[in-house]
Amino acid sequence: MAMLMSALTVAVPSVAQADVVRGSVSAAAAPTVSRVSGVDRYDTAVKISQKGYPSASIVYVATGADYPDALAAAPAAALSGAPLLLTTPDALRADVRDEIIRLKPSTIRILGGERAVSPAVHNALALIAPVERLAGSDRFETSRMIAQTVFGKAATAFLATGANYPDALAASAAAGAMSAPVILVDGRFTAVEPRTTEVLGALGVTKVIIAGGAAAVPQQTEQTLRSSGLTVQRAAGSDRYATAVAVNTIAFPSASEAFLATGVGFSDALAGAALAGKRKAPLYLSLDSCLPTGTATDIKTRLAVGSVTLLGGTSVLRDSVATLVDCPAWYAAEKLRSEKELTSKLNARMSSLAGSYSVAVREISGLQRSVSIRGADMKEPASSIKLFPAYVALKLIDDGKLSLGSRTSSGTTVRDCLRVMIHISDNPCHTELIALLGQQNLNDLFVREGYTRTHYTGWSNGVRYDAKHSTADDLALLLTRLNAGTLLSPSGTEHLLSLMRSQIWRTRVAGGIPPGVVQASKIGSLWMQGSGMVDTDAAIVYAPNGTFVMSVMGSAGASAPSNAALARVVYEHFNGAFGAAASYPTQQMYATTNVTFYSGAGTGALATIPSGTWLEAIDSVRVWYRVKYNGRTGYVNSYYLANR
Repeated sequence: MAMLMSALTVAVPSVAQADVVRGSVSAAAAPTVSRVSGVDRYDTAVKISQKGYPSASIVYVATGADYPDALAAAPAAALSGAPLLLTTPDALRADVRDEIIRLKPSTIRILGGERAVSPAVHNALALIAPVERLAGSDRFETSRMIAQTVFGKAATAFLATGANYPDALAASAAAGAMSAPVILVDGRFTAVEPRTTEVLGALGVTKVIIAGGAAAVPQQTEQTLRSSGLTVQRAAGSDRYATAVAVNTIAFPSASEAFLATGVGFSDALAGAALAGKRKAPLYLSLDSCLPTGTATDIKTRLAVGSVTLLGGTSVLRDSVATLVDCPAWYAAEKLRSEKELTSKLNARMSSLAGSYSVAVREISGLQRSVSIRGADMKEPASSIKLFPAYVALKLIDDGKLSLGSRTSSGTTVRDCLRVMIHISDNPCHTELIALLGQQNLNDLFVREGYTRTHYTGWSNGVRYDAKHSTADDLALLLTRLNAGTLLSPSGTEHLLSLMRSQIWRTRVAGGIPPGVVQASKIGSLWMQGSGMVDTDAAIVYAPNGTFVMSVMGSAGASAPSNAALARVVYEHFNGAFGAAASYPTQQMYATTNVTFYSGAGTGALATIPSGTWLEAIDSVRVWYRVKYNGRTGYVNSYYLANR
C-alpha cells in the first residue's frame, strides 16, 4: 500500500478505502507465525510473560478489566525489561501469583488506584515482593506519573487519547521500542493540560508523536504543542488499523519480527505491547479473520519480518490470520467457500421436497455472497410478478407522469390498487394497473432496466410470449435495488417496502425465519392445470448478521412449507441455527370498528361485525376483502381492517 507522507504527518488509508479493492499482498519469503494464547486474558498475559521473560527484577501489574493504566504502563515495562501481568480487581489469581513467583522480582509495581487494583491484591502481592503503586486521580494523571517515575528523561513522547484504546495500543509498543513514554490526553479539550506540558518539560521531551487523528487528539492540541517549541508528528489513519500502520511506519524503519492483536479488544495486546516494546518489534491490529491490506503490506513487504506472533486465541484471531492472508484475498476465498456450501445445502434440501425450485440469494452486506440455482430459468411467477408493475407505477410517480390519485378503469386510485395488490395480492387491481401502464410498455421497460427474462404476454427482446414469466434472478435483482434505494426515490422506496412489510401472506420466506426478524416480501400461489401448484416468494430479510434478499420460484407441486424450508436453510447459513420459526395466525386481520359484513363486494348487507373481531382474509375484489366470519364468507371494506 502506498504511504502518503506530508510534512510530519503519516496517513494511511482505511480498511474501507483500500482493503476491499486491492488484491492480495505477495511476499518473497513468508514469515514464520506463532501464537501466544491462554484460556482468558489473564492466562494469555501469563503465557506472554512465560514466552518473553526467564526472570524479571520488576513486574508490572494492572487491572484486566479496563485498559488506561496498562496502556501507559506497557512502554514503562518495556524500558525496565519487565512483563506486564493482569489481575482481576478484587483478588490475585493463583496462576498470576505463580508466574510472579517464577519471575523472582525485587519490586512489583501496581498501576492504578484501589478501585482498579484492590488492597486485597496489593496485600497478596506484598507477600511475594515489595510493592509500589503508581496511581493518579484519573487515567491521565496516572499516565503522567508513570512517565515521570519510570523514564526520568526522554527525548520523545507519544500522546494518545485516553477515551479509547486502539491508537494507544500500537503507540505503547512503539514507545517501548523507542524508550519513550505514552501520555494519555483528554480529547474533549483542545488545550493541552498544564500538567502534561510540565511533564514533557521535566522529561526533556523535544519531539511529540501524536497517535490518532484529529477526532481523537484535536488539531488545536497539535498546534499548541508546536507553539511551545516542540517538534510534532502525527501518525494517523482513517481507522484503527491504518493508524497502527502509521505509528509503526514512524517507529520502525526496520524490524525482524512483529506482533498482531485484535483491533476490537484490548486485553491481549496490553501484555503483548510490553513484550513487543522490549523486543523492538511493532504491534499491529488485525480483523478477526484477515489482515487489513496496509497491515499485510507493512509486515510482509516494507519490513519483511522473519516472524510474527499472534496474541490471543482463535476466538479473537482466527486460524486464517495465522496465514497472514490480507482481507481482499480472504474475502474472496471465504465468499466462494460459503457460496459453494450454501449451494450444496440448498440442493440437498430441495432434493427432499416435492416440486421443482429455482432459488436466488443475494447478501446485501458482509461478504455479499450470492447464490443462484436455476435462477435464470423463466417460470410462471404467480403473484410475485406484481412487484414489477408496482415499482413501475411508483417510478412514474417519481417522474411526475402519474400520481397516487390517478384512477384505473374501475375508478380505483393507484394508491388503493398498489395497497391491495401487495397487501392481499388483489388480482382485479393488478389487471387494471397493467392496463393503465400499458402491457407492452412494461415489457419494454423491464428489458431496458435489466430484467431481461421478465415479461407479461406480448413481445420481449424480440420474442412473442403467450404467458407471463419471470426468474428468481430478476426478482432478486429488483429487491436488491429496492433495498439499496437505487430503484425508486426515498419516498417511493419506503412506500413499496411498507406495503411488502405489511402483506398478510406469511407462510413462505416469513415462515422460515425466527420470530421477530423483520422481512418485506411478496408471495405468489397459483394452480396450473397439468403441472400442479406454483408457489413463489421474493423477500428482503433484515437479519441480525446482515440483510439478504431471497427469491424462490416453486412449480410442479411446490408448497408454502417447502418454500419456508428453503428460507430456513439460507437464514441459518448466514446467521446460525435457531429454534422454532415464526408462525402467524390464520385470522390475520381484525375489525378496527363495527363494520358491515356483505354478501358481495359492497352489496347485500348480512350482519355487523363487532370492533376487534379477528377475521381470516381469503382474497379480494379491489378494496373489498372477502373474509370468514361466524362460519360464513362475505365482504368487508378493507379500510376498516388492520393486521393483527
